Amino acid sequence: MRVTDPERQHWESLCHRCGQCCFEKKIDEQGRVHPTRTPCRFLDIHSRLCRVYSQRITAEADCIPLTPETVAELDWLPSDCAYVKWLGQHVKEEPG
Repeated sequence: MRVTDPERQHWESLCHRCGQCCFEKKIDEQGRVHPTRTPCRFLDIHSRLCRVYSQRITAEADCIPLTPETVAELDWLPSDCAYVKWLGQHVKEEPG
């Protein structure tokens, strides 16, 4: 996968603030991820913004930064996630 620098600069502006990525998840015996109805303690449920965004990775050990690389690997993000949609339209597979 290759994402160009201008595309990276645009990356964070893609978020629609749905907050779906900021709810706790449970992993079952088969390794499948299931979202719960429990928001992260730092998620403002009204604005759908993280209260500690610039420190989120250190403030919450389970917080996963949503980069193009991590989003490409995560299978629990919903298909209507703006990051998932963008990757489907813009990522070019690197030649084998």
